[in-house]
Amino acid sequence: MGAFSVKRLVSMQVTGALGGMRGLDMNTAEDAIVKGTRELVPGMIVGGMELSEADGANRMGPTFGAMALSGVKAAEAALECFERRKKEGFETYA
Repeated sequence: MGAFSVKRLVSMQVTGALGGMRGLDMNTAEDAIVKGTRELVPGMIVGGMELSEADGANRMGPTFGAMALSGVKAAEAALECFERRKKEGFETYA
């Protein structure tokens, strides 16, 4: 999917302009992507290349440790979404 989803958000005018994905720099990107993984808009959690495009961060390349950590953080963000929705009275699909 690359950065398709965040580009689509801009075309739908859900978010502002994107930061634009920067070149490959694993040392810089690992921390930025792991720390930046989050719910970008309600119900859409981004990390990896999607986040690089949204925030204007460097690409990670094949750094599987950081990809795994970004996935863990995305899972934590999903759990936070479920908890927030439960508090707001929405039913979940679990």
